[in-house]
Amino acid sequence: MTSYVAWLRAGAGRARLPLAYVTGLVRDAAGRVLFQRRADFGDAWWGLPGGLLELGETPEAALAREVLEETGLTVTVGPLTGLYSSPRYNFAYPNGDQVQQITLCYACTVVSGGLLPQLGEVEALAYFVPNALPPTSSWYAAMLKHGIVPHGLAAAAPPYFDPPESQPPDSPWVSPLALRPILGPAPLVWPGAGAIVFDDQGRLLLQQRADNGLWTPPGGALDLGESLARTAQRECEEETGLRVAPTALLGVEAGRRVVYPNGDELSVVQAVFACRVIGGALRPDGSEVADLGYFAADALPPTSAYYAARLPALFAWHAARSAQAVAPSDPAPSHLSPPTSLLSL
Repeated sequence: MTSYVAWLRAGAGRARLPLAYVTGLVRDAAGRVLFQRRADFGDAWWGLPGGLLELGETPEAALAREVLEETGLTVTVGPLTGLYSSPRYNFAYPNGDQVQQITLCYACTVVSGGLLPQLGEVEALAYFVPNALPPTSSWYAAMLKHGIVPHGLAAAAPPYFDPPESQPPDSPWVSPLALRPILGPAPLVWPGAGAIVFDDQGRLLLQQRADNGLWTPPGGALDLGESLARTAQRECEEETGLRVAPTALLGVEAGRRVVYPNGDELSVVQAVFACRVIGGALRPDGSEVADLGYFAADALPPTSAYYAARLPALFAWHAARSAQAVAPSDPAPSHLSPPTSLLSL
């Protein structure tokens, strides 16, 4: 158990919490996939290498660290193959800690090292061919299905994401605000999602925050029991009045520190979804959102330096996607996304 999780559990107990994980699809030269038999689950199932995101860590740094610790291998973390946040994958550790896992899965390339199981945590390591895998969990099976079978870990393949879905929460810790009375303003690693919505004229939907007057895309924190695609959908409807359908996962960011005006601090794990409008009408929520509007790239309202540096990539992505739709015979790839470093919102 990490120091962060130990601190979190000391206050929140064993009730279900959303925790952010990173997992690696590590393959050898023969195309076999690396699995580990964990000490805590034993023979029940084998899993892929990975672990929890720590405060302030990027997913890539966290995964490289976890793979080295657990397997002895130094890896390069490659493309994101999927985001798994469905409550269908809820589980409990042998000690009783309950989790809704939010997992980022990446393709990894071995750079150096030799297999060396982590003492006390990993009982065995072995490579398996994709059609003859050891017993594993439903979420690892899903990661293999989406990351290897359809796409062969191809960098151009769009990352998978669990669709919008939810179930009633089975824990009092539904949101960061629920934990504040017992944990105070201390930093929390908490998942969230943003919705990127363009109109037919190529303008981006932005909302003016009531707390600081700046304009940002709609989005917010996950509520326990919902997938992150559902978070983007729910937050967009609550804040803007529009019902949307997430169509693509543009990227996921972690490690950025956000301090709210009241002093509460988050280390965000933020998924960014392209969305299309399927209903509703624009209307500010009257509480968190002061105003709404669609804006062209050359007529953006006041925003933070963080967003100002990233919004141009979204306009470029949308323009490229629109051009491809107009000219389907163009040899451009069917999946277009901006560089990861520019799409994290």
